[in-house]
Amino acid sequence: MKQQNSDDRQPEQKPTKPACPVCGSRLIEIRAKLQCSCCHTICETCCEGGRG
Repeated sequence: MKQQNSDDRQPEQKPTKPACPVCGSRLIEIRAKLQCSCCHTICETCCEGGRG
């Protein structure tokens, strides 16, 4: 039976905040749509046929 060392464990990953696929800036929600706070690109959700 193999014992696990602290070296075998992977650090817990924190949830990442959504980022704009165009410029990488923070996304904010406006009228149920994610919009870039910098370049104002509207990022569609997967339900709308976009990349998200």
